[in-house]
Amino acid sequence: MKIYKRTNSKKKFIKKLYPLVDEVVERVYKKPKVKKVIFFFTDNPKKAFLDMANPERIPHGRQYGKLEKWLSEGISSFSIQDKDTAIIMINNRDPVLKNKKAAKALIAHEFMHTIEKSYGMEPKISKVGGKQWPLIIKTIQDIGKDYENVLNDLIKLTTFFILCMKDIIVNEKLIESGFEEELLEWHKYFKPQKISKVNRRNLADVIISYVGYKTSWIPFEVKMGMKIKYESMLPKNIERECNKILKELKDINTKKFPDRDISEVVKTGLDVYRRLHKKLK
Repeated sequence: MKIYKRTNSKKKFIKKLYPLVDEVVERVYKKPKVKKVIFFFTDNPKKAFLDMANPERIPHGRQYGKLEKWLSEGISSFSIQDKDTAIIMINNRDPVLKNKKAAKALIAHEFMHTIEKSYGMEPKISKVGGKQWPLIIKTIQDIGKDYENVLNDLIKLTTFFILCMKDIIVNEKLIESGFEEELLEWHKYFKPQKISKVNRRNLADVIISYVGYKTSWIPFEVKMGMKIKYESMLPKNIERECNKILKELKDINTKKFPDRDISEVVKTGLDVYRRLHKKLK
């Protein structure tokens, strides 16, 4: 496996990050099954995502267009794989890169995603996630109103839950590789968003914000036995429902990761959305 470092930026500090890449690759206990890994530091990961995304894997249409927009707007750094080449895109504008220890965690996180892709774990998760359409349709029928917006929310949530599961697996494996200090430093940059008002219109985004923040700490709680103190982010009744999703995420078996675990997380998440959607205005 050959490692390459590239950038299209004129920022001087970027090339100072190259030795961190070498250190991360050396420390990670597992290596990807690819011939070439390119670490590309870019000022515009959104453009890179849209340029590099395989059009055959992004269906066209109004709902998928909204999903693609949501993914690309929220993107920071990411990895993609094309046959024997893996490309890891790092966002030069991420303030994490100014902190050496946190930067190592970010680089290691994306490198571990590349490893899991090459061994087939991430594609398996995505494949099982793609089988959730009957559940999505049933949830829409149960809600029985506002079909277009509900469909968009459910696709968004299902995609989000799959991303959460991938991140949990990756970060647990990084802790096993000895990156716990770097990960903790990186997570200092994750800030909870306090939300006082929840309605049907912002429900999916509220679930994503709350569950996403707390999911980032699950590997520390599960692998290291840490007890994390959280600020209250949501009204109590909403928080109780969302915590049911977090319980399923904590219970996934990251060693075997059977299909049942993936389906249960998605099912619980969509059930939470359905119940809250019926209660809210």
